[in-house]
Amino acid sequence: MGKRVVNALMVGAGEYTTGSVFTAAGAAPDKPAGVVAITFTDLKRRGRINDMYLADAVGTRMPAVRDTMRTKIAEKYKGMESVNAIKTFPNDDVAFDAEAYKLAIAQCSPGDVVTIFTPDDTHFDIAKACMEAKLHVLVAKPAVKTLDKHLELIQVAKENNVLCCVEYHKRFDPLYTDARDRGDSLGPFSFFNATMTQPKAQLDTFKNWAGKSSDISYYLNSHHIDICAWIAGKSSRPTKVTAFAAMGAANKYLNVSDRKIEDTITLTTEWENKEDGSKGIGIYTASWIAPKSDSHTQQNFHYCGQNGEIRVNQARRGYEMAMDDEQRPFANLNPLYMKYTPGKDGYFSGQNGYGYRSIERFVEVCQQINDGKITKEDVENMGDLATIESSARVTAILEAGRLSLDNSSRGVELVYDKSAPFESEPT
Repeated sequence: MGKRVVNALMVGAGEYTTGSVFTAAGAAPDKPAGVVAITFTDLKRRGRINDMYLADAVGTRMPAVRDTMRTKIAEKYKGMESVNAIKTFPNDDVAFDAEAYKLAIAQCSPGDVVTIFTPDDTHFDIAKACMEAKLHVLVAKPAVKTLDKHLELIQVAKENNVLCCVEYHKRFDPLYTDARDRGDSLGPFSFFNATMTQPKAQLDTFKNWAGKSSDISYYLNSHHIDICAWIAGKSSRPTKVTAFAAMGAANKYLNVSDRKIEDTITLTTEWENKEDGSKGIGIYTASWIAPKSDSHTQQNFHYCGQNGEIRVNQARRGYEMAMDDEQRPFANLNPLYMKYTPGKDGYFSGQNGYGYRSIERFVEVCQQINDGKITKEDVENMGDLATIESSARVTAILEAGRLSLDNSSRGVELVYDKSAPFESEPT
């Protein structure tokens, strides 16, 4: 892997990658132009990315996707015309090709970077194929839905000596980062309570897989489970999960009866501390039946150690805007995530947003690995990126939650290798 600027492949051409949402509501107000394509295009403008590729399963949708990127990126900001040169797969006349990403992989070289933002049940096959092609992978949360698949991805990454990370962008929120850095001063983990809710319009966006291939816990609880584990560190580990769900509104909203869609899911998780065997409790709640409000995602957490506590309300940063706009007359703004308003010079100016920084940081370390400046182990020790090796406990909690729901909310215990160190991941 010579010293060259990496190429970037984006797998999945939906909301998070390109801002393309083919529903009446359109893209969410917190990411109207997507996150991945606009970030890569700006990184290319800055000389950090070379060629860009985009793969999706539906080729017939690609003309509209390219038009969306042209309108929302190339025409809105100076110097972002390269988004129009992104090569897309499959061809525009292909109705559906679940393996179109393999055509795009063939365009890449070992050491290039890949982002995967596709339905949860497709992550494993795509990530595995990319890593076997010696590509570094950044996969959307949750990485996969089961612990056995997660552990297999760890092995694939090891065999191919590539970096695989889970895109937990909240780690780059400066408040969350500071909370993590203060974690040790709070003493052994005792209590964590987090809530994330989004409006019903999200169900329109995700109606093809909601209640089929994934659920709201995998989609949103994954964020704060990772944050809880990140702050608590490896001196505490989850041992048992019990899940509960509210139902009725999602099925009614989508007018579907072929499947049950949980409205809200709460995971209650027991944790064990290494220091003295004391216990902690993590409660993670996620919902997608909230009304439209001043913030697209209502979200907050309360972390309590035995010696102190931290509370964060990510939805309300004290930055508000009101306008003569019937669609959204009042909003709590969060440019700390993604800043889409161009700078006064006309250029994209959202480089400090944690949505941007999460992707930029991944590109940075992959380039450094390729150039021989750091190793995968160095990335693990830095701790800002969620490597596939360090995040298995998040997947274990999510899978245990699903198993609990499918078995009348029975508790599900997480198993560890008794001969392995306390800090090891579940098996």
